[in-house]
Amino acid sequence: MGAVLAILSSQALNPIEVGEADHAPEKKVKVSKPESKSSLPPLTLLPQEVAIKILSNLTATELCLAGCVISPWSDMTEDDILWFNLVKSEWKYAKYVQDRILEQSWQSFKKLYLIMDEAQLIFSVNPLKGIEYLQDNRILSEDASDIALYLHTTEKLRKEELCNYLLQHRPDVLEDYVKLEDYSNQSVLPNVLRNFLTKFPAKQCNLDKEQLGLLLIKFSLRYSECNPQAGLSQDIVYNICCSLMLLGYDFTHPLIKNKMSKREFIRNTREVTPGVSNDYLGHMYDNIYLIGPVVR
Repeated sequence: MGAVLAILSSQALNPIEVGEADHAPEKKVKVSKPESKSSLPPLTLLPQEVAIKILSNLTATELCLAGCVISPWSDMTEDDILWFNLVKSEWKYAKYVQDRILEQSWQSFKKLYLIMDEAQLIFSVNPLKGIEYLQDNRILSEDASDIALYLHTTEKLRKEELCNYLLQHRPDVLEDYVKLEDYSNQSVLPNVLRNFLTKFPAKQCNLDKEQLGLLLIKFSLRYSECNPQAGLSQDIVYNICCSLMLLGYDFTHPLIKNKMSKREFIRNTREVTPGVSNDYLGHMYDNIYLIGPVVR
């Protein structure tokens, strides 16, 4: 089309006289058709390592679509390296048990990805069935520490089902789960407790007093183990945590008009935390006052 327009425009600029029109020799103009450019990138012409590197930027869904829509890519999108890297990026658990996974004779690592994805969906409906599905496929063992590692490293699990599984069905797994927390050199106790309880939101998980108390016991022990230099025993950490929770409740409850003062908090907490300085307890009070309660 561009070549035709160019010819027509040149004829318009140099018109043929009327007298010469009848005698003008006919000129056949060859119009070259523009070369058709394929929309398919020359991925198949690249070295396999380069092509795999490019495809590694795709998500699992995009990888499946690319293999279905673009037939020359179908073999490359099934590559085990791609799918095993996707498994490790989606589930950090696979990094820790990589040797054990590689020892098994998987049909393909794409199948492994689909199994782990299916297990996560099952867990969101029935946590016990989800863990059982992974065990049936020899991805998880029945060891409590192995299950705890999977739960602790899988971020996309629903918190309600996680609380349900750990607090109602497997308190032994909860103990190993908390042991995976690292509180070393974290001296601001309210911040550490607040971050820990975000994994077990009380309202979202409908936690009762016994369950919340169990979480505090496990947390207090772990915090005391990780910070021996603080000189705080498990009982003292537990009592401080309870005081912080009560203080947050006092600050946020609309029916409590006379809020607890710093002096009152220090006096009340000091009775159950022998050896803890007033300045330390005062910093605890300021943290709740400025940032908010530890229980959300």
